[in-house]
Amino acid sequence: MSAGTPSPRPWFAFSVDLSPAVARERLSGLPVPPSLPDGELAEAMDVDVVYDVPSAAWGGKVARLVDAPGKRLPGLLRRVSPEVWDAMSRLEAPLAEATTSRPVKVITSTGGILSAHAFTPPARGGTPPPGPISEAFLIAVAVAAERAGLSAEHVERLQAEAHIVQTIQQAKAGAAPEGASPGKKG
Repeated sequence: MSAGTPSPRPWFAFSVDLSPAVARERLSGLPVPPSLPDGELAEAMDVDVVYDVPSAAWGGKVARLVDAPGKRLPGLLRRVSPEVWDAMSRLEAPLAEATTSRPVKVITSTGGILSAHAFTPPARGGTPPPGPISEAFLIAVAVAAERAGLSAEHVERLQAEAHIVQTIQQAKAGAAPEGASPGKKG
């Protein structure tokens, strides 16, 4: 690298940003993602995801990073140029409502520990709004994880989460409203 050339920025991808093409296949109107360098399998330390961010594009809630001491979140570590970082920061909002980045401590597959940044929706104060978790988003994350080469165990866990959420939400949708059970007189 010559003097004056900015060094690559470590970026940790954990969601549909593992494979932006997956989201582009499912969401119309997304811009073409930049060409991304190969990533290295890694885990963000002391974080996890919660599904509490409403997304009209995904038809339900999507993932947000939260502090979670002792937890590890699988993903990819990519070292990207400032130009790619800027392009991804513009893409992340329509991709997954991720309008901020936050530092995360990452352990690589070779055991190295470093600081990286991950895109995430911002924290919202108060009680999360009602509404379902986006099944389409969960499925897209599982497909993106598989395409990115994350472990089969992690991909299977994501697929199972999508199936569980789908089953629960379908059961809730099919349940009679409270107080409307058969034979009950009001």
